[in-house]
Amino acid sequence: MKATGFSRVSKERIIGEIQKELKERPLFFVAEHGRVPASTMDKLRVKLRQSRARYLVIKNSLGRKAFEREKLAAEFSEAMKGSCGIAFSSGDPVASSKILVEFAKENEAFKIRGGFMNGRVMGLDQIKTLASLPSREVLLARVARGMQAPISRLAGVLAGTVRKVVNVLDAIKKLKEREPK
Repeated sequence: MKATGFSRVSKERIIGEIQKELKERPLFFVAEHGRVPASTMDKLRVKLRQSRARYLVIKNSLGRKAFEREKLAAEFSEAMKGSCGIAFSSGDPVASSKILVEFAKENEAFKIRGGFMNGRVMGLDQIKTLASLPSREVLLARVARGMQAPISRLAGVLAGTVRKVVNVLDAIKKLKEREPK
């Protein structure tokens, strides 16, 4: 009898690893990498690692089983066609989506099939919109700047009021100096 494929134990281990990633990382993207060369996929993996993400090539049947066990089968069973992989991210969602969208533009054989973030399924259009947003650091800087502007304006108003009081006191002092004693 000829042994083919993975053993049942190996399959369960792989499904378990996928399930663990699905639970631990609230953000993931399903992609078809088709005929993208392995060396090019390695470059994608390096970029994803820099943004705290990981790309796993998975066997479709094992991916479907993991999605079934995590109650995501309806959303992603259609996406699991062809040579597929899942990009799991625990970092900035904008950064990992940007990397994947740019990679898909550069490599025609790479197609993003869908994603999942904050309990919601995302289509390709939503992923592209997410990728077009500024990074987390830029958004935080904008928020800080927005919070700083009213404070600096308040400081300017208060300084102006103090300046006026000082000017009034200075004028009173000059009047008193002019008066005969």
